[in-house]
Amino acid sequence: MTSGDLEYAMFTRAEMERRLTKARELMGGRGIDALLITGEENFQYFAGTNSSIAPHYSLTRPSIFVLPLDRDPIILTQRGDNIELGCYVTDVREYFGILRFPHADVLEALNDAGLKNNRVGAELGLEQRMGMPVADYLDLVAALPQAEFVDAADIVIKLKIVKSAEELVYMRKAADVTGRARQRLYDEEIVPGITEREVVRALRTLMLEEGADRTSFVHMQHGIPGSQNLFPYDRPLRRGTVIGMDTGAFVGMYTVDYPRFAVLGIATNEQRRVHEAAKAVSNKMADALRPGVTCAEIHRVAVKAIEDAGVTVDREEKLGAGGRFGHGQGMLVTEPPSISSEDHTVLEPGVVLSTEPGVRSGDVAFLWEDTHVITEDGHEQLTLETDELREIPF
Repeated sequence: MTSGDLEYAMFTRAEMERRLTKARELMGGRGIDALLITGEENFQYFAGTNSSIAPHYSLTRPSIFVLPLDRDPIILTQRGDNIELGCYVTDVREYFGILRFPHADVLEALNDAGLKNNRVGAELGLEQRMGMPVADYLDLVAALPQAEFVDAADIVIKLKIVKSAEELVYMRKAADVTGRARQRLYDEEIVPGITEREVVRALRTLMLEEGADRTSFVHMQHGIPGSQNLFPYDRPLRRGTVIGMDTGAFVGMYTVDYPRFAVLGIATNEQRRVHEAAKAVSNKMADALRPGVTCAEIHRVAVKAIEDAGVTVDREEKLGAGGRFGHGQGMLVTEPPSISSEDHTVLEPGVVLSTEPGVRSGDVAFLWEDTHVITEDGHEQLTLETDELREIPF
């Protein structure tokens, strides 16, 4: 690692050293000599930047981060010049060629890592995706018959689940950008005749205007089949419809995910009642957020709050193992942990997650969401956008 901060780095050198130090502590506890990191967001987390010009839109030139237990980290990439102004790693090795995975280069890096215990940790488990072909991963395993490749998902999750002060700066900005853009959408863009596709495009544009570097998904929660398709339809909106624009801006590597609602016309009394009930449930969940509480306990709070509010769960599977009332956020729209009946993750300061109850009364339903960070004595809500049910002349 280099000394001193870099002019264009997204994070301080101290922050990046903190991540690597914590990773090595966890690796040492499991006798792991090196981490083999290839997933796009995981690479960004450990490198503090991104060497790909098209993450997730091209699979041709994967980047690899090798973190040895007691030696300097190694990066393998085809575009070392892309990261040199924002990455503190000095052992950056370029490879060339697009018709085959750089097997020999990665094998050399793993050997250089020093495999004293012959254990390599890889992204093999919960919510992990490797950024390399499966066949090439198996070839690496075969080429190191003396080494044991083990699942290091728990290490990656343990690191990323707790956000640092520097990470939270980006998440607060993402929440602010998202809120300002969505309220502008409701104030300026939605008029009779507008289509679902035009609304989605307008909100993406507004987020960029407000300071986003890119946008995540944009879903319209209005109970019509196809409304949450990745490719929105050229279907005009109708008067009386409740729309919940669910989205999040990316600022740097980080995003948030949450909706706010509007009625195209005048809201009915029942719409207002159910909207208030959804907020009340979310607020009761938020009141229970603090260090030492488990996600399963917050799930139980949500179930009781829904019953107390005089509404029902919007989707029954959320009551059991297959459903959840919130989730972690950060570099991805959804990350561990999950507010579900089976997730017993103990909350600690720095964990960012949403309270996301879905409630229903007859044909009226709302899926509310706010994003919070656990603090030393409770929580801080990051999503400070107005929670009113907007009425848009239509």
